[in-house]
Amino acid sequence: MINRHYIKSLMTVSIVILPGMIGTLNLHSSVLANPNPNNIINSSLDTAWENATQTHSLISPTPINSLKFSPDAKTLVGVGGNLISIWNVETGEIQRILPGHYASKAKLKIAPTAIAFSPDSNFLATTTLSQGSLIADHSLIVWDINTGEKVLSLTESDGCRQVLFDSEGKILYGVCGVGVTAWSFPTGEKLFSFANKTPIEAIAISSNSEVMATTGIDLNNSIELWKLDEIQATPFKSLSGNANSIAQLEFTADDTKLVSSSYDGKIKVWNWQTGAIFPHTDNLYSSNGLFSLSADSRLIAGNFHSSLITDLNTGLPVRNLQRLSKDKNIQALVFSPQSDILAKVTQNTIELWQTNTPKPQATPAARDNYLPLNINQYWGNFEELGNGENMTLSTNKPSPYGKDPKAIALSALGLTNTVESETEYVQIDYPNDNLATVTITQTNLADDSLSGIRYLVEFAPYGEAKSQWHVIWAGKQFKCRLERGDQNWSQNLCQ
Repeated sequence: MINRHYIKSLMTVSIVILPGMIGTLNLHSSVLANPNPNNIINSSLDTAWENATQTHSLISPTPINSLKFSPDAKTLVGVGGNLISIWNVETGEIQRILPGHYASKAKLKIAPTAIAFSPDSNFLATTTLSQGSLIADHSLIVWDINTGEKVLSLTESDGCRQVLFDSEGKILYGVCGVGVTAWSFPTGEKLFSFANKTPIEAIAISSNSEVMATTGIDLNNSIELWKLDEIQATPFKSLSGNANSIAQLEFTADDTKLVSSSYDGKIKVWNWQTGAIFPHTDNLYSSNGLFSLSADSRLIAGNFHSSLITDLNTGLPVRNLQRLSKDKNIQALVFSPQSDILAKVTQNTIELWQTNTPKPQATPAARDNYLPLNINQYWGNFEELGNGENMTLSTNKPSPYGKDPKAIALSALGLTNTVESETEYVQIDYPNDNLATVTITQTNLADDSLSGIRYLVEFAPYGEAKSQWHVIWAGKQFKCRLERGDQNWSQNLCQ
């Protein structure tokens, strides 16, 4: 005899689960065997990310704290300290280094606080905050991504926290002072400003540029929604329900949802039109509040408990990836606009993982068999004055940038007090317009185990001046004496 209670339970499960499965991915059998829909999050999804491969490992000159793909997915920009690094996604090579913001009175560079691409991927906007007497010459700068030229520079005395372009690239929004200011781009004409009752900290704009979400220093940790037009912003709704201050906001691609993250890591997915919170994703926590939405907003990447990627509609984690695992030291996770690349940042290393690549691309051959060096141990941080011709030394180490790559490399790695038994040969090459390499070979060393050291130093164009170069990578290799190690050049140390 068939157990009718069993059939009723099974039918209930199918009714609850199937709508979330339509047009999505395969659920593990453990979900179907569980009659409690509240436990659905304990299961996982199969996606193309399960077999993702790492295509590049990018090394930044400084630890990265902010990362963004261009809308065309051809360029990747990372901010580390007071430097902005620009990579070619396809080759994994640094195309240019930008100097960030500068405070002339204090003679110091200031780290950017936010970055944003124009919709056509040709321009990059950066902002920085003023801190006490440290006031940047320009709070908001827009750069030509190809030349490094500053096409727009704006000054706000209190600095700016965040920046966004509208969908057409004609309006630039900056969180400056206590509110938001809108400028016409590229003219820089101020269009309007608006503010909440409390200072605004973070913003997000819908894909049609008709709605902006803001959040700030608020005892209720609320989100304010504004209707935008070319002359003003009009508030029309407030969303409440966060226990802690909000760190990040982002609309989904279809503008039906708004995703927020708190500093405690809590992720919420809102139906912003009704103010409701989607229950299936109400248990998501990402370390440091990190998250990134895929281009179609089907997936959300974050440092979650179960996986780095979760389905945004169901709250189900993507099946654990073989090598793309969680890491408490992750600084950023960013999807590319095509959603087939995920960038994972740990310190100054950026891993690019891809779902549809047939074969991982090899590391540039020039670096093969070299032991990487920490370039910050060899080159210091010089500060620019005026037009960049004058430099003020902030450490006792040589400058990492200037007009002569050979001189820059030798200043940190060259022989200083050479003796008769030592020889040094230096070669400089320009493999392409965006790369200069200097090879320093030192032989006949007064060492009973080491007969030679060879250094390789790589440079990328710096700023908007074509004649300026910046160190981006350095390595060394060794040649050992007989019976003390490798007789050929190798990264292995001599005995």
